[in-house]
Amino acid sequence: MSLRCPRSCDEFASGRDVVHVRLPQRYPVMSPLSPSTSPSSVPLADEADGAAFLSPMAGEEATAHTPAPIRISELTINWHINEACNFGCSYCYAKWAIDRSPFRRIWREVIDDLAQLPGRALDLRPQPVVADRIRLNFAGGEPFLMKDLEAAVARAAGAGLAPSFISNGSLITDRFIDETGPMISVAGFSFDSLSSETTARIGRAGRRGEQVGLDRLGPILDRFRAVSPTTILKINTVVCDENADEDLTDGLLRLAPHRWKMLRVIPGHGGVPISDERFAAFVQRHVRVPGAVVEDNADMHRSYLMMNPEGRFYQREGSGYVYGGNVLDKGALAALAGVEFDSLAYLGRY
Repeated sequence: MSLRCPRSCDEFASGRDVVHVRLPQRYPVMSPLSPSTSPSSVPLADEADGAAFLSPMAGEEATAHTPAPIRISELTINWHINEACNFGCSYCYAKWAIDRSPFRRIWREVIDDLAQLPGRALDLRPQPVVADRIRLNFAGGEPFLMKDLEAAVARAAGAGLAPSFISNGSLITDRFIDETGPMISVAGFSFDSLSSETTARIGRAGRRGEQVGLDRLGPILDRFRAVSPTTILKINTVVCDENADEDLTDGLLRLAPHRWKMLRVIPGHGGVPISDERFAAFVQRHVRVPGAVVEDNADMHRSYLMMNPEGRFYQREGSGYVYGGNVLDKGALAALAGVEFDSLAYLGRY
């Protein structure tokens, strides 16, 4: 069976042996990963951070009612394990009106159930998916507020999942990196501005004004490189009204992550919408940054699989959420049934 990379295909046509996909490219193509920042022993960030092969399952035929499953090499499930955060970013959408996260009580059962998903047909809509591997991304809130995070990462790795996290970086310790770093497939950090004043306006600061700047984030990434050279280092930047006119190039070149995401602020969650022109200008301003990826609002729609702190799958819908099943009630396989997920958009993000 022939496989084509979604980015390079010229058309979408499903045939007997090949699936071709055309994906939109509305923004300039970013410069490729720099060899100096990508360890030779590590796949390109596109591959390690959830990239996938798109192909019909062998022996599966689509019917008028049930399309054939799509095989994905790695499928990421983002588990927002808590709502609490020690920072107060204005645009944050991680709000579920859950007073206290049940993570400490449920993480073992949820992880063990998610570990049963690889290789099984997931009844997602509109297209079923079979994933060779599941990456479990611990998110928040701020996941490092949860005392059991380290044990949960170890259990996930031991169960055959690929653990990762996204954090503001303020609470991560050298001990965590030294002892748990080698288990982490992707270490992600949120970083929005080189300016402390802009960072404060965004709300990316603690109650006493503490922030995570280059002087803090740089040593964290350096320690990961030393302790766990196979861990992919990623930075997420939300392009919002406060930072849309800034140039982060010099700081990002200094930090040298394998992957940098520019995510356009999502309207309706406290962030001020920015115009197409400002977003496109921000993207163009950063063409020298290696490993850069652009995510507009349309790219994010239904292209993430997310669980709330209670282990319930959900998708964003405007300023609210549409919920699926709960892993604890049904098991992960049944909880995913009927969840809307755009696998082509997911692939297009990588």
